[in-house]
Amino acid sequence: MTDSPTARMIADAIEASGKSQREIASEMGYERPNVVSMMKNGDMRMPLERIPAFAAATGVDAELMLRTAMIEYMPATWEVVAASRRQTGPERAFPVQDAQINVRGPASDIERFKQLCQAERRTYFDMLVQLMDIRDATFDRIIDEG
Repeated sequence: MTDSPTARMIADAIEASGKSQREIASEMGYERPNVVSMMKNGDMRMPLERIPAFAAATGVDAELMLRTAMIEYMPATWEVVAASRRQTGPERAFPVQDAQINVRGPASDIERFKQLCQAERRTYFDMLVQLMDIRDATFDRIIDEG
């Protein structure tokens, strides 16, 4: 497995999308799926101009993908872009710092979560947010009724 955060994000997005690499490659405008495979394995960088098409094909957040790729591929350029965006006002700033977690648990539960994400056509992160929102609403309701 590669150390590339962008390649990991690509691999996770492909898996969560439920689509084949051939389908994703086609939606991105590539004739051959091996290009997507090379990006997923970290053998080839994701061309920045292809990120919107990849995001549309997989459901990954395009801005998060762009930010991840630029921080990895062009950190100095990203610092300039991020600084200029922060200077234009709070509506353009990046208020949330990205983080990554690795979850260990029973294989059956992890597989169940992956299948749920695939069935709902959601990324792991989107599904996690949805589940946390449901949990918070349930606890709020219990407290309000108590």
